[in-house]
Amino acid sequence: MPELPEVEIIKQGLEKKIIGLKIQKIQVLSPKSFIGNPKLAMGQTVLKVWRRAKILGMDLDKVTLLFHMKMSGQLIWKGESGKGKGERFIGGHPTPDMVDKMPNPHTRVIFTFSDGSHLYFNDQRKFGWIKISDGPLQDLGPEPLEKGFTWQILKQNLLRHKSMPVKVAVMDQSVVAGVGNIYANEACFVAKIDPRRKVADLTDQEFKSLHRGVIRSLREGIKYGGSTRVHFVDPEGRKGYFLDYAKVYGKEGYPCQGCPSKVKKITIGGRGTYFCPDCQR
Repeated sequence: MPELPEVEIIKQGLEKKIIGLKIQKIQVLSPKSFIGNPKLAMGQTVLKVWRRAKILGMDLDKVTLLFHMKMSGQLIWKGESGKGKGERFIGGHPTPDMVDKMPNPHTRVIFTFSDGSHLYFNDQRKFGWIKISDGPLQDLGPEPLEKGFTWQILKQNLLRHKSMPVKVAVMDQSVVAGVGNIYANEACFVAKIDPRRKVADLTDQEFKSLHRGVIRSLREGIKYGGSTRVHFVDPEGRKGYFLDYAKVYGKEGYPCQGCPSKVKKITIGGRGTYFCPDCQR
């Protein structure tokens, strides 16, 4: 599932392509993939594209559209005329046909804009969705890259799960929005905290270190193009490559970047967990 950095990158790409354009047509090829009446969005102009946690938002004149790609969703913008003809911007779950002809058998919803460009929502498993917003997003913690996210707030939210392993707790979306498995691993490494530690055992200094680790790992994810290797900006497919720079995630058996020890992999909360047994005691 795309995490915060991947969705942020998609947001930044779409901002350059569709803001100011009018939605002329919405074709819903799979009713399960669009919640609400698509006619409410037709004829409206895209005013803003935003992200909250792992959800992408699109503010129109009178309504807001929400996009959640879940496990296998993709958003593919394709220019059809003028300066943008032939251009393609893609984000989401990787499939070989991402750079092929659109629509394809996995296309669920098609947006047509006033400049002739299209936005395709593809989803193999049909877990993802687009919907007309019915109000503010609920049950989400603070945005970790905004100024209001302090170590004290992180501590307060984590302490609602005192007996939970740190790595599992930081992935709770009510604690902090948008942190998934990859970046929770990285944050614990940066903070030098064993991911198996109970939240109740952390000191204030460790809460501060974990706060820095969350922010640093997410910013690096955005800087290096995301972790899913699927951020295509053209038909040749220039990709995200954060995993090449990850400190521990996916590095089982490789030397730690901070000491001679090798990175280990265990399972916590049903998820693969990577850590250095010496740096994260």
